[in-house]
Amino acid sequence: MELMVVLGIVALVSSVLLFNYSDFSTNISIRNLSQEVALAIRKSQTYATSVQGVSISGGDRSYPSYGIVFSLEANSSPYLPTSKRFISFADIVPDGESLPNKIYDSAGSECGNVASMSECLESITITSADSLFQIETDATGLISSGTVSITFRRPSPDAIICFIPSGESACLPDTISYVSLYFKSAKDLVRKVSVWNTGQINVE
Repeated sequence: MELMVVLGIVALVSSVLLFNYSDFSTNISIRNLSQEVALAIRKSQTYATSVQGVSISGGDRSYPSYGIVFSLEANSSPYLPTSKRFISFADIVPDGESLPNKIYDSAGSECGNVASMSECLESITITSADSLFQIETDATGLISSGTVSITFRRPSPDAIICFIPSGESACLPDTISYVSLYFKSAKDLVRKVSVWNTGQINVE
């Protein structure tokens, strides 16, 4: 009788654990993703303020601005952002200009070898079932198309937030105070990563 009671308790506890394991695993996955995104943004901020050098044709060179770019649009290229991929880039000063353009330019076929038309440093793919499903800024509201870049320009740790509508080649509007990136799990758990133009990065 005692053995049957013990076995019954063990079976009950095991069934509860197995029932909740999927939710626990999903929660951990979406938390890890949001932290990974926040760290990638912080990494770009550190690159800019510490004058990180990157290799290009003709030798090593540092750039005054580094950033991360996000998008909800479907792109087949592994060097363009989607809801399942974001890109770390070095913002090159265009020919004839004195400042970086705050826009990710990618006409190349690789990451890590920065050139005038290929600014990609790293393409980061979301391998879990989680994905970016919503982008919001104070100036535009919810964004369903276009791209959002977050850049940091030496020597300031402040963030420059740029929204580029589909088909456009410039930031619209000129000033954005914050951007919020919403990530969703397969079970609709949501985590938010917010970046302010003061350089503050927050995960909720």
